[in-house]
Amino acid sequence: MFKGINKALAAMVIALAVTSCGNAGKDEATKLYEQCAQEIANHNYTGALVLLDTLNARYPDQTAVRRNGLRLRATAMEGIASDSIGSADRALAEATLRLEAIAPKFRHVDSSVGLEGYFLPVGVSEEIMNANAVQARVTDKGYFYIVANVQGRAIGLRSISLVDGADSMTSAEISPSRVINVEGSEIASFNPEEVDGLAPWLAAHPGASKVVLRGAKGDVSIKLTDKLRQELLDCYEYASALQADRLAKIRREKYERMLATARDQLANLPLPEQEAK
Repeated sequence: MFKGINKALAAMVIALAVTSCGNAGKDEATKLYEQCAQEIANHNYTGALVLLDTLNARYPDQTAVRRNGLRLRATAMEGIASDSIGSADRALAEATLRLEAIAPKFRHVDSSVGLEGYFLPVGVSEEIMNANAVQARVTDKGYFYIVANVQGRAIGLRSISLVDGADSMTSAEISPSRVINVEGSEIASFNPEEVDGLAPWLAAHPGASKVVLRGAKGDVSIKLTDKLRQELLDCYEYASALQADRLAKIRREKYERMLATARDQLANLPLPEQEAK
């Protein structure tokens, strides 16, 4: 991966060792430097950075050795970045394949009031104002959330529960200010952090049979049909796929920047032979 790395490291170590005779502090610092170079040659880049940190902390007055260590640090960072790019590429490829498999099942809904749009499963209407209902959606940024509607009643909507016999999972409660009243009906959007856990719970409870809209003044039950179950799970899966793809791209870019920075440092730092003269 790093052509000629052993030869270059050997040259750095020899150059530093020549200037270290007769100085106990420098000898000890040089020993750590040499150990660090060996760790890099063995591709143990993290271990090399630990040794460099020890060198800097233990021998702050050994400026020449520490200055030479800057090249080793850049080399170690180059190694970490190069190795990490490989794993990041694999993660990104997996995330891309996962996203491409599920994306055709969704369509984008543009907002008509200047707000962000969202994704819905193909064939699902965004209109939920004509019945007691819950609808899973995915934001443009890839977050799973749920919109709930209570038709013709004012229950003081606060939370959503999924029920499987005596077992249940309930969202976080929302404040009254979050509930919109329209002609005697109530509608509210539950943010991603408020419904966190609902979809995984549903996936683990195939016997769940109903959704309960809970309010300060009463509850409303909705039958959890196979269709509704699948919509909830599909939206959660799509959101997870979007997040995984986004994070994989961010991670890949991070290591690209790290690699570029390390190589720029190596190109501009003086060689130990030059410093020793």
